[in-house]
Amino acid sequence: MEKQVLITVNSIIDDASGEKDHMSFVTEGTLTRENGCFIVKYEESEITGLNGTTTTLKVEKDSVTLMRHGNVDALMLFEVGKTHLTDYDTQYGSVILGITARNVDVDFCESGGNIKVDYILEYNRSYGGRNSLIVSVSEKKN
Repeated sequence: MEKQVLITVNSIIDDASGEKDHMSFVTEGTLTRENGCFIVKYEESEITGLNGTTTTLKVEKDSVTLMRHGNVDALMLFEVGKTHLTDYDTQYGSVILGITARNVDVDFCESGGNIKVDYILEYNRSYGGRNSLIVSVSEKKN
């Protein structure tokens, strides 16, 4: 099963200085189901600053994994109450991210669904802010 879907991504970054940055975009991608998980895949664009990067979301009942490959390489695992360290590699260099999910809310089925992740971000072990990632996926109408 592979379906063409519309993906709406809303990101709120509340950085260490208290500044809030909102980003929202809609793109097309695919939705598949593999081994009991939903896989959402889309190409990044200039809007996100990640042009040339493919983003894949592995959606499970209690966790979300965000994988990026291309101009930016990253693996970010969101599980409530756990901190995961990962290298975030860009064309300008690499930084170690610490990701601690405060809330992971997944409501997904064969035709799409919603993901909401609230998390704390650390850069090289320093507080980077509290962020939210909200993704809505729906079947593309012909």
